[in-house]
Amino acid sequence: MKRKHRARKHFKGNLPLEKPPLKENLHIQKGNIPLNTARSDRISFSVLRNERNNIREIENISYEIYVGDNWEWVVRYDDHSGRGFLHRHYRISLNDKSEVESSAGIRRYKSKDHELTWVCNDIKRNYLIFRAKFLKNSKLDLY
Repeated sequence: MKRKHRARKHFKGNLPLEKPPLKENLHIQKGNIPLNTARSDRISFSVLRNERNNIREIENISYEIYVGDNWEWVVRYDDHSGRGFLHRHYRISLNDKSEVESSAGIRRYKSKDHELTWVCNDIKRNYLIFRAKFLKNSKLDLY
């Protein structure tokens, strides 16, 4: 008696290794923090938060000086849409809009909330140094 061969049915579908990330509803939080009583220096920030109020992306945290009738940024921090590491951009001068990118001396945290706090404290500690270098390169005296 001859045996009938069954056709083997193998499942060769591509199974995802990880669950696809759920699309989160993010909202923007913006704010300004004055650094002195003259209100000529401030920290300006913009972050994206989820429904649980956790920061998902640091869009921009900048130290700004009021020059003339405009706020001009001196140093700004970002993390490239939440995918990269936090780093800073130094602006050369008021006339030269080019910037220098650096990640030297920046602490890394697992939480974006901790990074926001660290950056604000770093700017508060060093804003007079940032200000003096920027004004010297711009050949301005605002004191």
